[in-house]
Amino acid sequence: MVDGSWSIGMENFEQIRQFLHTLVNSFDVGPDHVRIGLVQYSTDPRTEFLLNTFQNKKDILHYISRLPYLGGGTHTGRGLDFMLRNHFVEAAGSRAVQKVPQIAVVITDGKSQDTVEFHAEELRKRGIVLYAIGIKEADEDQLKEIANEPHSQHVYSVSDFAALQGISQSIVQTLCTTVEEAKRQLLQLSQECAKASVADIVFLIDGSSSIGISNFQEIRRFLRSVVSGLDIGADKVHVGVAQYSDEPYQEFLLKDHMDKQSLLTAVDTFQYRTGGTETGEAIDFLLNQYFTEDAGSRINQRVPQIAVVITDGDSTDDVVAPAVRLRQRGVIVFAIGVGKANPTELEAIANRPSQRFMFTIDNYEALQRLTDGLLQTVCISMEDQRQALAEKFADIFFLVDSGISQTDFQQVRNILMRLTNQLTFSASAHHLGLAQYGQDTKVEFLLNTFQSKDEIQGAIKRFRLPRLQTNEPRNLGAALQYASTNFFTSAAGSRADQGYRQYLVVLSGKDSDDQVYKQSRLIKSEGVTVVGMSLGASMNEIRLISTAPYVYPSISNAVPTLRSIFETEVENTTLSGDCKAAKLADIVFIVDESGSIGVANFQLVRTFLHSIVSGLEISPTRVRVGIVMYNDRPTAQVYLNTFNDKDELLKFIKILPYHGGGTNTGAALKFARESVFIKQRGSRKDKGVQQVAVVITDGESQDDVSQPAADLRRAGVTVYSVGVKDANKVQLVEMASHPPNKHVFIVDTFAKLKSMEQSLQKILCYNIIRQAVSVNTRRTGIKEGCVQTDEADIFFLIDHSGSIYPTDFQDMKKFIIEFLHTFRISPQHVRLGVAKYADSPNLEFDLTTYSDMKSLEKAVKDIRQIGGGTETGRALEFMGPYFDRAMASRGHKVSEYLVVITDGKSSDEVKAPAEKLRSQGVIVYSIGVKNADMEELREISGDPKRTFFVNNFDALKPIKDDIITDICSQDACKDIPGDLLFLIDSSGSIYPQDYNKMKDFMKSVISKSFIGQNEVHVGVMQFSTIQKLEFPLNRFYSKEEMSKAIDNMQQVGGGTHTGEAITDVSQYFDASRGGRPDLRQRLVVITDGEAQDEVRRPAAALRAKGVVVYAIGVVDANTTQLLEISGSPDRMYAERDFDALKDLESQVALELCDPERDCKKTEKADIIFLVDGSTSITLQKFRNMQKFMESMVNQTTVGKDLTRFGVILYSNDPTSIFTLNQYSSRKEVLKAISDLKSPYGDTYTGKALDYSLQFFNAQHGGRAALQVPQILMVITDGDATDRNSLVAPSLALRNSGVSVFSIGVEGANMTQLEIMAGYDRSKVFYVDNFDALETLYKNITHVLCNSTKPACEKQKADLVFLIDQSGSIASTDYTIMKKFTTELISSFKVSEDLVRVGLAQFSSNFQNEFYLNQFYAEKAMSQHILKMRQLGGGTNIGLALDSIREYFEASRGCRISAGISQNLVLITDGESQDDVEDAADRLRALGIEVFAIGIGNVHDLELLQITGTPERLFTVENFGSLEKIKQKVVNTICKSRPISIISSCSIDIAMGFDISQRRGLPGETLISGHSKLQTFLPEIAHYVSSVPGLCCTGPAPISTNIAYRVVGRDGRSLYDFNFEGYSEDVVKKVMTLSLTEPTYFNTAMLKSFGEKFKAQSGAGVKVLLIFSDGLDEDVMKLEQESELLRQSGVSALLTVALEGVRDVAQLQMVEFGRGFGYRLPLSIGMPSIGSTVLKQIDTVSDRECCNVMCKCSGHEGIRGSRGLPGSKGVSGQKGYSGFPGEEGVAGDRGSPGPSGPQGVQGCSGRRGLKGFRGLRGNRGEDGEDGLDGVNGEQGVTGADGGRGERGNPGSPGIPGIQGEAGLKGQRGLRGDPGEPGADNNLPGAKGDPGNAGLLGIPGPDGRPGESGIVGNPGQNGRRGPPGEKVGEQIKQHSELL
Repeated sequence: MVDGSWSIGMENFEQIRQFLHTLVNSFDVGPDHVRIGLVQYSTDPRTEFLLNTFQNKKDILHYISRLPYLGGGTHTGRGLDFMLRNHFVEAAGSRAVQKVPQIAVVITDGKSQDTVEFHAEELRKRGIVLYAIGIKEADEDQLKEIANEPHSQHVYSVSDFAALQGISQSIVQTLCTTVEEAKRQLLQLSQECAKASVADIVFLIDGSSSIGISNFQEIRRFLRSVVSGLDIGADKVHVGVAQYSDEPYQEFLLKDHMDKQSLLTAVDTFQYRTGGTETGEAIDFLLNQYFTEDAGSRINQRVPQIAVVITDGDSTDDVVAPAVRLRQRGVIVFAIGVGKANPTELEAIANRPSQRFMFTIDNYEALQRLTDGLLQTVCISMEDQRQALAEKFADIFFLVDSGISQTDFQQVRNILMRLTNQLTFSASAHHLGLAQYGQDTKVEFLLNTFQSKDEIQGAIKRFRLPRLQTNEPRNLGAALQYASTNFFTSAAGSRADQGYRQYLVVLSGKDSDDQVYKQSRLIKSEGVTVVGMSLGASMNEIRLISTAPYVYPSISNAVPTLRSIFETEVENTTLSGDCKAAKLADIVFIVDESGSIGVANFQLVRTFLHSIVSGLEISPTRVRVGIVMYNDRPTAQVYLNTFNDKDELLKFIKILPYHGGGTNTGAALKFARESVFIKQRGSRKDKGVQQVAVVITDGESQDDVSQPAADLRRAGVTVYSVGVKDANKVQLVEMASHPPNKHVFIVDTFAKLKSMEQSLQKILCYNIIRQAVSVNTRRTGIKEGCVQTDEADIFFLIDHSGSIYPTDFQDMKKFIIEFLHTFRISPQHVRLGVAKYADSPNLEFDLTTYSDMKSLEKAVKDIRQIGGGTETGRALEFMGPYFDRAMASRGHKVSEYLVVITDGKSSDEVKAPAEKLRSQGVIVYSIGVKNADMEELREISGDPKRTFFVNNFDALKPIKDDIITDICSQDACKDIPGDLLFLIDSSGSIYPQDYNKMKDFMKSVISKSFIGQNEVHVGVMQFSTIQKLEFPLNRFYSKEEMSKAIDNMQQVGGGTHTGEAITDVSQYFDASRGGRPDLRQRLVVITDGEAQDEVRRPAAALRAKGVVVYAIGVVDANTTQLLEISGSPDRMYAERDFDALKDLESQVALELCDPERDCKKTEKADIIFLVDGSTSITLQKFRNMQKFMESMVNQTTVGKDLTRFGVILYSNDPTSIFTLNQYSSRKEVLKAISDLKSPYGDTYTGKALDYSLQFFNAQHGGRAALQVPQILMVITDGDATDRNSLVAPSLALRNSGVSVFSIGVEGANMTQLEIMAGYDRSKVFYVDNFDALETLYKNITHVLCNSTKPACEKQKADLVFLIDQSGSIASTDYTIMKKFTTELISSFKVSEDLVRVGLAQFSSNFQNEFYLNQFYAEKAMSQHILKMRQLGGGTNIGLALDSIREYFEASRGCRISAGISQNLVLITDGESQDDVEDAADRLRALGIEVFAIGIGNVHDLELLQITGTPERLFTVENFGSLEKIKQKVVNTICKSRPISIISSCSIDIAMGFDISQRRGLPGETLISGHSKLQTFLPEIAHYVSSVPGLCCTGPAPISTNIAYRVVGRDGRSLYDFNFEGYSEDVVKKVMTLSLTEPTYFNTAMLKSFGEKFKAQSGAGVKVLLIFSDGLDEDVMKLEQESELLRQSGVSALLTVALEGVRDVAQLQMVEFGRGFGYRLPLSIGMPSIGSTVLKQIDTVSDRECCNVMCKCSGHEGIRGSRGLPGSKGVSGQKGYSGFPGEEGVAGDRGSPGPSGPQGVQGCSGRRGLKGFRGLRGNRGEDGEDGLDGVNGEQGVTGADGGRGERGNPGSPGIPGIQGEAGLKGQRGLRGDPGEPGADNNLPGAKGDPGNAGLLGIPGPDGRPGESGIVGNPGQNGRRGPPGEKVGEQIKQHSELL
């Protein structure tokens, strides 16, 4: 409380501010620590801030620095009263109730104008400690009246304001002591322990001889302190103590002492035993002798059980197993290790996480210091465990069908009565509600109607069924709807928000008369568990409404069944199909524990986490889980490697500590990335294991989340965000991975978290599999699909405005690079250009600038960001001319695309320029990031499907696939006729808007397909409980008709009978029903729920017909069923909602037209057309032949190194028109074909065949020598004139390796065609007229493609098969597998020189079959394989992988040393029973490529660990499907390359310059004045440009990337060069940089480089090299900053001293990472400086990349002999003229000249300046002594001496115990009547009714009443006799009615 009166003055008030600053700065300020408030007073007091205004010190200090001066009088008493009433109250943040010390400090400079004593006394009465500080004229007596006694400790006075600072430390010291003292008194029962009221705690004390008697005394003291801090009592805390040495001893049991006093006495007196240390035996002793009911344990009464083990040495027996047994009993074990205790042993004893349950101290004296911390943790754990153990109750609602029979009803009532007898029903236990339903729902009583068993039973007895009308509907759907809105609400008594489970028990007598699909889904989504019991309803319906597995066909065993359901504490979470498959992941939960959540809600968070984690397969080799809790700051409660045991993890989750506080989510995300997702903490990211983070928060973060979340995602972590209640939607989306609809979950209350458990778990697990396997296989599919996109021009227009961070700009560049890797880049195929824009657009490079992938990639990497505004419209306009030019440079129009990426709203108009571009035919994709405007993006692209919005630049990666798919799907589908049927779910659970989304999806896929009579046919069928064909495959042949028919479809409603529907739809693929079985046939199934029938068999039968099935499941679809439908994970999609269908459109369209085709397009071949030009072919017919040839050319990829074409025309004589090497682009070939002229004449085909052979040789462009397939296509229309000369040339062609395709038209002779094709029917084609020839190319393309498959790239290879022979494989399947293996082998050229094959089998053991050098002939191998016998057994893949390594040794025929490809193919049908990861790593480290084929129910992620990449992983659903993947396996083996490990060792070197001494002359460069730097910098840069091969990467040198940065004094970048390969030009540029200001070696410089590495480098090794002329800041600060740099991931900091550095050793103090050569100082002038720096970098690289900690180098070589003198250089340019020389010295005086005549006298000159002072003269002699002076007067008395030392504080008194509350007083006597009130005319409130008066005389009769309402109808009368039959007419009439 600060005096702000006028007497202080402005200047002195500043001193008060300073003093307050010092005081506040000394405290640990925070909501849970010290809280500070401030009052300023003068005439009136004023609140500056309350105790709860600020949460942190920074904000308080900021406020104090600007504290306004009040001015006025000095009313201290009023100020004290104000402070008491307004500040020391709970509303203002006072925690007096929690016994937190209350302190007031009063600062004043004068006497108060009012009384203070009374007010001060009031404060003291409240227990507030008062300090008074008086300045200058303050009244000493008044200060004493204010302050507490003793005054020596509570009153301070200083003579002036300046002296305030001097006493600040003393005051701080005193205040801290007060706080500590109060805390000490409090600890008699701390806050945590006051709450923790009940537990059984046993101390197990090491009493071995090594401890000694004095230390044992310390243990006693410690126990005493701990026991004193606990609430001991019969119903409270019980304590037992055991001691152990060689033997355990029972000191006293839990039941022995029920009061604190006797317990303390027992603690003080138990004896010290001495002996050895058998801790394991002692722990078992605790389990058997202490934690039992007989010994006083209350474990069965749900009381927390805690053991505290104190030991000081290694145990002589095993502790692990006993500790596990103790923990399994539910005991929480704390371990305290003293001195040399073994930390590993302690970890094994204590609960995990060890940072919470394990304590280590140096000696027994330190035990006392542990008391507070241990007590706090023990008490918190007690309370959390008490909550976890508390009995769990439920809210149970019964919903009974009103239409059940009376017998059933009696049974139901009986069940309810028995349940209420057997379960506890009360206010705090179970609650019961009851309702019945018929046409309407009638509530009997709600959950909160009755609180006691008797009341409930009374109501059950009164429960009756109404009489229902015959056929009165029973609307269970409406009843469920009513239940979800009326039964389970807080108003109706639901306690879901307090964690009570919610049950609805439905007893149904018949199937509902209304729809139940949506309603049952709705109530379950609210978190209600539905138990279904049938009293006549079908099991199908009961299954539909119930929550699995609570489905019961009758009520025969209802009571025990229901009781066990309601009493189950934790619902057993069964592993869903998805989570069974997702067995490999690192998942970290980042959980908000801020104050806004509250204890009750946090319990719901614990339950939610418990449920999610129980559904995962947790173990160190499977799924690992971490938990980060955060408020103002994050804490890791569980690291990924903390728990090995799932049960222990789940137990800990139940007692997760909750602290409250603020919400800094950004800090938690950063912490997770830096401290949890790291190898040391158990992350397996570098092993390719999926990294997942789930953020759970309930409010808005107080810090930025966008950047930390992007960094986390960039680090490869998939982020999910779960928002509850007030969570900020924008922030949730910013945090989550893309797309948000898959990764963001929001619920409005904590109680609803339960309803989200399943969906989150399902999506989490499905995405783990998807990310690991499917995404990559699909990406490969996209790339193959894009081979079809032969020609396209793509421009990128990228925003590089100032709002984009460097890391974001890198993401954009990565996006473009990944884009270009998908296409074939060349001038004839796909061309790419980039323009960028900010304020103004500029072209980075045009479509024609770069023509190959490599140069394009480099150009993209070199794009620089300059910054500026965002003028997108101007940039779009700028692009127009470039697209015009594109057409001109190519010569014809191709598909043109523009991809626009922007991060903000444009400052100009975009609509018009974008429309103009699109009208030019350019397809525009717009991608908006961060702050982009959605509306504007739509204006740019003109199509919502081409508009993308992402929250951060790292999300560009996933949308890249969407855009590429869209571009490629247009070409991929051309010329692939086929049948496509949609089978869509039309059940009642689908909402109308979702039904329309399915329709849109179908229409979109159709719009991307090529629809037509001879192209793609489409049909649609709907299904629910029934099937409804909308249109078959042969009804419509245009997109418009189909779209119209789809628009007219109506939803059917009903159940989900998917199996039946698949069976029914099958017939429509048959020819009789409009199908074309000879073409590709596909079925797309879309469903939103689980099928109510079996789908596996119908789907397998359909697939067996050759139909490829795609399954798309949304909402509640069961992924296991989807897999059964599709038969392959590649053709299955599981999405969260119908909106996700939109994202699938392009993907499905591309896959539909480009499924598992072995061959996509002829890419490399020599093709010659041999064309009949005889007279019988008219001009029109010849034109048809030309069209056919053109179509064939269009079906291939033309190019010099791709497919080449030639044409020979023949009649009487053959003539070559153009040869294979004449044209190299499609355009030229097509032109040459269109220019052909028919020669006319006879048909000499034999002669022509003979002639054509020569044109396949190298001279004419043939490439047989390069293994390029060669093809001759003969097109003829008649009988050959030389029909007998056909055989020989045909044979000659085949012998030369040329395939002949015979194409006959009209009169062609079939036999002759077959002769030419070598009797290969697949190469013979015939059409009966020339018009049909035009479309024949579609049939030929596929055959041609298969004939031109490139030869296997691995001509030489070592191939080893490892085959599973375990007992789970049926003998028939084993035979299929053997046959499959022989077929795989036959696909390779097996011989000693080419492909060698080895094979082994495995099950539980490994079995050798044959090594690589055993057989060299395919036949012998096949025979051996087919004779192999199956032994059966288990599946030990790890063992097999280790054993197979022997096959890859030279002695076994392996040729690895000759550089020949090494391959292993594993075929297995199950999950390994041992660990595979390390064994697989060891194999791959040898350079072996591992392929895995998994059959049936395999563990995909385990196989992925084996192969290391999804491209080498193949899965099939059964052995019969192996045949389908044979070609794919062969192709993959042929194309595969070893995974390059070298790339992981990339080296980035940054160079910095500290040149502080500068002369500041104009034209100075970086190296001015440093000649040695000028000489040696190029040498050093050249030396470090490549590092010699490291031991783990092979002999090839590694090229480094070098960057340079020059930094100003404040850390801003003056010049910056990116990380690039060595370039002499760049070094020169750096050396000649113009630099006028000095540069400094300070913390700002190191920070700047830290940021540079973070933004620009992703290398494995990061080295910073600084050239310095000496440190320019305190070395300690620099060392700290250097350490931060090291922690950020920089591998080494090296300094090179420049000339003139005084203290080189000081520079070395800042260095790190140099390894053993650290002592050698580096300086610019030392011999071989370049090679010395390289040696340092080499050492660092070996350490970082290869884990080699020490490397020995040979001695420095002898310096080479002097080289020859260089040749004389050319003359230099003429130099500048030199500066004028210095003025010369005056010459000698010349001899005097002759005297001249006397001149005229001049004027007198000006007076000269005053001369300088002359030199000092010599000292004179001493004078005589003077007389003595007179004595002075007496001096003034001196100031008082310093204050004496402070006396010792007196002991505080013991606080009195609180008195009991008095009895309630009796009711007082009635008061006297009040004074009469004033008259009032207003009418008063209506009075109570008076007593009835006397009966009056009867009045006249009243009017007759109105007629009453119609009464209830009576019961139906008996049925009358049948009436006579009247005419047929009446009957018809009634039927119409």
